[in-house]
Amino acid sequence: MKNRLALLFITLLTVGSSYGQNKDSKSLAILEPRVEYHQNPEGLDVLQPRFSWILKGEGRNRVQSAYQITVASSMEKLSQDQADIWDSGKVVSNQTNQIIYEGIPLVSGTKYYWKVRVWDEADMVSTWSTPAYWSMGLLKFANWQGLFIGHDVGYNKADKYDSLYLPPARYLRKSFNLNKKIKKATAYTTALGLYELRLNGNKVGEANFLPGWTDYDKRLYYQTFDITNNLREGENVIGAVIADGWYAGYIGYALLVRLDKVREFYGVNPSFMGQIQIEYEDGSMETIASDQTWKSNEGAIREADIIMGETYDARLENTGWDAPNYDDSQWKKPKVYTYPNGKLQAYPGTQVKNTEILKPLAMTEPSPGTFVFDLGKNIAGIAELKVQGPKGTKVQLRFGEILKNDGQIQTENLRKARATDTYILKGEGVETWKPKFTYHGFQYVEVTGFPGKPTLETITGHVLSSIETDASTFGSSNAMNNTLFKNIKTTQSANFFEIPTDCPQRDERLGWTGDAEIYMRSATYNSDVAAFMTKFLVDLDDAQRWYGAYPNFAPFPYSRPNQYAPAWMDAGVIIPYNMYKVYNDTRIVEYMYKGMEKFMQFQEDASTDYLRPGGGNNWGDWLAVNEETSHDFVGASFYGYDAKLMAEMAEALGKTEDAAKYANLFENIKKAFAQKYILDNGRTTEDTQTSYALALYFDLYPNDLAEKGAARLAEKIEKNGFKFSTGFLGTKHVMLALSKYGYDDISYKIFQQTEYPSWGYSVENGSTSIWERWNSYTKDDAENSDLNAKMNSFSHYAFGSVAEWMFQHAVGIDTEDAGYRNIIIKPAISKEMDYINGSYKSINGNISSAWNWKGREVQMNIEIPVNTKAKVHIPTGETSNIKEGNKAISKVSSINILESNGEETILEIGSGTYFFRVKGVR
Repeated sequence: MKNRLALLFITLLTVGSSYGQNKDSKSLAILEPRVEYHQNPEGLDVLQPRFSWILKGEGRNRVQSAYQITVASSMEKLSQDQADIWDSGKVVSNQTNQIIYEGIPLVSGTKYYWKVRVWDEADMVSTWSTPAYWSMGLLKFANWQGLFIGHDVGYNKADKYDSLYLPPARYLRKSFNLNKKIKKATAYTTALGLYELRLNGNKVGEANFLPGWTDYDKRLYYQTFDITNNLREGENVIGAVIADGWYAGYIGYALLVRLDKVREFYGVNPSFMGQIQIEYEDGSMETIASDQTWKSNEGAIREADIIMGETYDARLENTGWDAPNYDDSQWKKPKVYTYPNGKLQAYPGTQVKNTEILKPLAMTEPSPGTFVFDLGKNIAGIAELKVQGPKGTKVQLRFGEILKNDGQIQTENLRKARATDTYILKGEGVETWKPKFTYHGFQYVEVTGFPGKPTLETITGHVLSSIETDASTFGSSNAMNNTLFKNIKTTQSANFFEIPTDCPQRDERLGWTGDAEIYMRSATYNSDVAAFMTKFLVDLDDAQRWYGAYPNFAPFPYSRPNQYAPAWMDAGVIIPYNMYKVYNDTRIVEYMYKGMEKFMQFQEDASTDYLRPGGGNNWGDWLAVNEETSHDFVGASFYGYDAKLMAEMAEALGKTEDAAKYANLFENIKKAFAQKYILDNGRTTEDTQTSYALALYFDLYPNDLAEKGAARLAEKIEKNGFKFSTGFLGTKHVMLALSKYGYDDISYKIFQQTEYPSWGYSVENGSTSIWERWNSYTKDDAENSDLNAKMNSFSHYAFGSVAEWMFQHAVGIDTEDAGYRNIIIKPAISKEMDYINGSYKSINGNISSAWNWKGREVQMNIEIPVNTKAKVHIPTGETSNIKEGNKAISKVSSINILESNGEETILEIGSGTYFFRVKGVR
């Protein structure tokens, strides 16, 4: 209660002081009203969904002092301020996200309309936000009437290791008549496998690879579509094309290592289930559900596999099959399948969509009849083919990330992934085709069998991703670093595909947990991944082993011996923590908490005197160069870090006893860790770059030795020519640890390095993405061939985790608390760079920070969003050397000087834009 009163006093004080500066300001504007991280989502099954919005406002120190949310059962009632579902009333709070619905119980299949208004620091009320809505999915099993139906295409009779089994897609259709005026129509659909929903000749929705990948024995997601405007009076046709997908197709490296199963990990035959619910204007209702009155058949898609590719024979098209006036008398009755063991749930994440279209930059013909198209960057997606030729002509598309010296595409690194699409012409003029149920990782498309000579119009690239990488900008005086940032975003886009995959091209594409946890914070800077990672954490929770460890990847359809590894399994703690830290999301932490406790107990059981040894797969500092950090060191350090994060998350959930328990555990681990691994001179017993980086960043160093440890890390980097010797685990933490202890200049030297091993090495060699290995490409063809045959991806985001340092230190944007309400602006200003600029769209709005040298003066441009404040670190201890615009900061009433010491001055500022000029910076 005392804390609440103190907060109220501070709020009133802030309102009073800022009002004097903004008495003529306009009211605040409300942007991007969202529910559960989505704008106008259809088919939620969250019984108490959360609201959020972003604010804009003129002037400085603008804050929200209160809000009001109203929810109504119709747009008409909402517009008339009849909040028959919920009226929050005026709530005195600056909260703009994670606001929980507290109205009457929500009902299956119902759409709700909402709006919000806010009061500012002067108690001036805003206009209402643009009306928004969400709808509820089917919340009870009794609401479902559909059956799972499919089409029998036989079964695999070939040897599973020697021959690929790639069955055709199945086609389902249902004709129905509507004779009354429709008020509302909604489709609820899903599949065991992949499906594309069709209605009256058109695809429904923009998403691909529905319904998504889950552990189908635990849950199966469904989609909700508002199809009111897609239906017509008279005959209508609903259809679905279904394929094996993750449910029954090839997954990962199972074929490569010759597991007992190489496909069909969840089931053998895909099936579809769905229903259309129609509400007529006269108040009557009708449901059209999947059942045996539907018709089934095969069609033009002869092969469809996520990894192996797709084959389409246009001669076998059932033209008009998904539209009215089609004769389906030769189609069969569908086969009925059982409901899955997993429960039906609404899809919580962000679905795979076409995010960009690419035109080829060039076409070559490295050998007669073989044409290679360059799309300009290494993507995940598909190629659309445009062709005209004789009936029966077979055109084949293959995909590669790089070219060999002879101009041919390289495919050795695909291993067992056939990654080949084939189109057979029907011979009826210009034909355009793109696959539905496969995707590839590629920059280059090889076309063979083409009738005549293609042009640049023959191939179009379609980038597929579950995310948009539009949350940030970055620019610097180093062109290579600017290219690196583009490559990082390209690679994140390519791999955030339903789950955070390791790579999009070879026979893997799994949700490797080590990659995901290392990159998680970087991911949040480049994209809004709140919903995407919410879905992945459900996958991870489902995959947790009975004994407590989180596995090497999730979902977890199969396993080899040793199901977990230190630093990989820790994703179960590190990713939820970052969801809390970045999005102020305590609900996902609560969801994961029981599993995290079980994981911590698993680690405690494996520990001796608070030291957790290596275990499981022991991947270690994967792909490190010339130095090896012991598995026990990695296990012990991550155990300590987990305890530290658990204490903070427990505190956020109000679990004070747990918070104290984990804080105490961290201190005990820290003490034991120091005794075993840290010498009196500040060196680690391992003396590797990674050992220093982990111990320093995880706060495992004794306070009196940390500076010595940081100095030794800096020394090792310098002696190594400002280059890494680190792998997946150490690389991210090296520069974070260096900058934490003031070695920004050395961080910049690493950042700008172009010799192997470095990011610049890949950029100098023409990369458009982040490589799996520091040496994924070399000038030695024999060495390349050896690497590619084993494991080599040119689209692997783990080493892109430098983005975290780029934004937290080079640009200088971080959050002091959870959710960027209290922002830190602390750029690493160094003579190693002429300028840095960047921005990040946080859950509270856009934050920008830019700095540049002008002689001996440093100029800083900063933007802070409404309803937040920031601590700005200025690189001088002399406040008289700092001006904001043309005024001394002591004369700017909107700026509060918090601290000034020999190294820096710390200012507190509210929302608005600021231009600082700083003299005498060394």
